[in-house]
Amino acid sequence: MSKVIQKLNCPDCHSATVVKNGKKSNGQQNYKCKSCDKQFQDEYFYNACNPEIKELMKPMLLRGSGVRDICNVLLVSINAVLRLILKWGKQVQIKPQKKYYQRVQIDEAWSFIGKKEKKVWILYAYCSESKEILAVTMGKRNKSGSPLRQNQRLT
Repeated sequence: MSKVIQKLNCPDCHSATVVKNGKKSNGQQNYKCKSCDKQFQDEYFYNACNPEIKELMKPMLLRGSGVRDICNVLLVSINAVLRLILKWGKQVQIKPQKKYYQRVQIDEAWSFIGKKEKKVWILYAYCSESKEILAVTMGKRNKSGSPLRQNQRLT
């Protein structure tokens, strides 16, 4: 009986210095990269855990695909997509291209979190000429909840 040994590369740093590192609770073989110390699997039980699938979600979101469309195409749960949106949203920093804008639109919307008593307001500033988002804030609709609302000046 002969074994076929598959040569694996690290999905993060693409190094070939990969060793077996035990098994996951679902029975899947776990691997570890000696170069970057990242752990990964060759096959994933859930599609949302696969780094390649996660990387496909980002361009789909940036191109305007809906959450349910991404779920149907990539065969992942809606919660997996929403978790990644929250994770990536925390990493985004809005940097306006200019210091002064001639005309800016400020809009607000509200939604519930969990129950109707927990209203959350979303306030954002948008430049329609350059089509860029200048600022976003979330929170209660009071003086302490929105620094963007305090800084807005009407002329």
